[in-house]
Amino acid sequence: MNHNIHASKDLNDINKKSTQNIFFNPDVPNKHIYKNMRNLRVTKLSIKSDKLNYSGSCRIVQLSDLHKKSFGTDNIDLINAVKSLKPDMIFITGDMVSRDVVNLSDFKHLISELLKICPVYYCLGNHEKDTEKINPDIYNQMISFLSESDIHLLDNKTEKMTINKIAIKISGITLPTKCYKNNGKYKNLHKITAREISQMIGICDDSFNILLAHNPVFFDTYAEYGADLIFSGHVHGGCVRLPLLGGILSPERKFFPKYTSGIYKKNNSSMIVSRGLGKFRIFNPPEIIFLELY
Repeated sequence: MNHNIHASKDLNDINKKSTQNIFFNPDVPNKHIYKNMRNLRVTKLSIKSDKLNYSGSCRIVQLSDLHKKSFGTDNIDLINAVKSLKPDMIFITGDMVSRDVVNLSDFKHLISELLKICPVYYCLGNHEKDTEKINPDIYNQMISFLSESDIHLLDNKTEKMTINKIAIKISGITLPTKCYKNNGKYKNLHKITAREISQMIGICDDSFNILLAHNPVFFDTYAEYGADLIFSGHVHGGCVRLPLLGGILSPERKFFPKYTSGIYKKNNSSMIVSRGLGKFRIFNPPEIIFLELY
């Protein structure tokens, strides 16, 4: 896949410089740092694929890892930001609630509003799956709501579509919980294989194969499986981002995780990793990904 990356000036020029200035300037008030970390950022990317041969482009918004965060009353700021980008599709890559969620009203409202904008495709993250054990009633309510709405719930599922006569497959995998924790610990985690992915969602074909997979750590496996384009999240941008070093810590308590933000390439596969929207973060603004796919 040939790809060109164009990051928004707002994020990469203005915010990078302001973040560095804040980090190295002890006189900057804490409230300024707090405000900088709360403001939504849109990262604009473009990818050109030889498989597609579009006359125009497909506009995709990716949202990930909202957890308990809300941007304005009823997430109105987030909804308006997505709406302003005029996407053709919205991809949600998991953890839009936290595992201890007890009320789904905010979640349902957000999903309902996003569905008014364009088709929404959703893969589950580890927090959604954790609710299955922690609060089965909430989990069942969530899955029932997603299944009964117009959302495309890709819980180990593949859907096919055509754009400009080009065949596209969009798949979503729900990774086993042992890929995130093993008996409550972060050691000896299960490493998913390409064969397992094929058993879960079928094999790749000559279509343009898009994969929604919450955890980016298995990028080598996703590439071996044959996905052309992967959307992922989970790592929250490394929680704390430092100039020249990038993300510091993964949810699995690993320092300097390999995949934290942006676009990565291996052979004919590209992976986009969202920094996400919620959770604790420093010098790491919440992010909406906007991709133009050619």
